[in-house]
Amino acid sequence: MPTKRRAWGYFGSIVIVLFATIVTACSSNEAPPDIPDGIRTQLLVKAPDTSLPSGTPLTVRSLTEANSPGVSHVELHAIQLPSGEQDVLLRSDAPPFDQTTFTTMQEFTPIQPGHYVIKVVGFNKLGQKAESAYISFDVE
Repeated sequence: MPTKRRAWGYFGSIVIVLFATIVTACSSNEAPPDIPDGIRTQLLVKAPDTSLPSGTPLTVRSLTEANSPGVSHVELHAIQLPSGEQDVLLRSDAPPFDQTTFTTMQEFTPIQPGHYVIKVVGFNKLGQKAESAYISFDVE
């Protein structure tokens, strides 16, 4: 019997420690990040150093942060295409759940040779938006 009591005592101690760890991890005294204008979007990639071959997929990684109630969606725009078209929406992605920070990986495939300029635009659930810096590159 003393062995069973000792085993239950160890088990009870482990449960208490796990519960305390979860409570500590879930409660935070940190202030939310200071986000000017309620939303911020930035590219996490740089322009390629050399021309890209036509038909090669390009992945654009970006980060959008928004104050509560959070990020609505993120759009990838071509500001300039070789065809002369401007400000073309290439794709739009929404976070899978309510969140105030959303890292996206948006892929598109430039098929026409020429000069491309792209940007990312993040939107919060209040309709405010923030644009990233532009990056430009050439496709052969």
